[in-house]
Amino acid sequence: MTVVHDKVWCGYRNKIYVVQPKAMKIEKSFDAHPRKESQVRQLACVGDGIWVSIRLDSTLRLFHAHTYQHLQDVDIEPYVSKMLGTGKLGFSFVRITALMVSCNRLWVGTGNGVIISIPLTETNKVTTGTVTRPGSVIRVYGDENSDKVTPGTYIPYCSMAHAQLCFHGHRDAVKFFAAVPGQVVCPSANTGGDSVPDKPGPPASDPSSQDLVKSVLVMSGGEGYIDFRMGDEGGETEEFNNTTLHLQPFLANAERSHLIVWQVMSNEE
Repeated sequence: MTVVHDKVWCGYRNKIYVVQPKAMKIEKSFDAHPRKESQVRQLACVGDGIWVSIRLDSTLRLFHAHTYQHLQDVDIEPYVSKMLGTGKLGFSFVRITALMVSCNRLWVGTGNGVIISIPLTETNKVTTGTVTRPGSVIRVYGDENSDKVTPGTYIPYCSMAHAQLCFHGHRDAVKFFAAVPGQVVCPSANTGGDSVPDKPGPPASDPSSQDLVKSVLVMSGGEGYIDFRMGDEGGETEEFNNTTLHLQPFLANAERSHLIVWQVMSNEE
């Protein structure tokens, strides 16, 4: 389930139902997958596009928020197999278990603990002022049940050619993603090897203080931690074992829940 503009998209079995919450009625339903036994698992919305994952499937599907058109399919299994190899991971297929849009990227977690970040392409993005190209079309969408007209924003296409795979992952399925605001960073204060992080930053009147860069902390949750470059041979460090063993003595390393955190720099407001 996810909020798409002023409506709610709900996945049930292989269908997606578009619900108008104010009228408390279903406005539209369509098939997200042709097989009736399939089940919609995650929905991630940004702009005028909604990325949809299907249970026990490695393919992401992009749908239009207003026309409900099926726009793109992205299969992550060939990319994961190429980067890590099926023999090393010991899996027979890749399935998507977590999905989120943050920092203009599509974050994908798999049942094998692999985490992938795919940049989104802002196609046909509408900006105030002049149109980016002469003759470009600005699309607007009407509502069948009202006189409301919604201007189109952009369709979040993506390509696995620009995807990034994280070598830090979980031993079991990625359970969820979460994104929270991080620390505001001043780029000018971090330049140079002699800078000391504990010193106070520049005063508010300094022009360099206006070039602040916002950061976002992206977190993944799952059971266990693994460095895919080392596999299970390296395991977790002895220092980690000593500090956590007394907290959860009844759990093995692979059974302990972990959070993996990335700091992503963003200039967006």
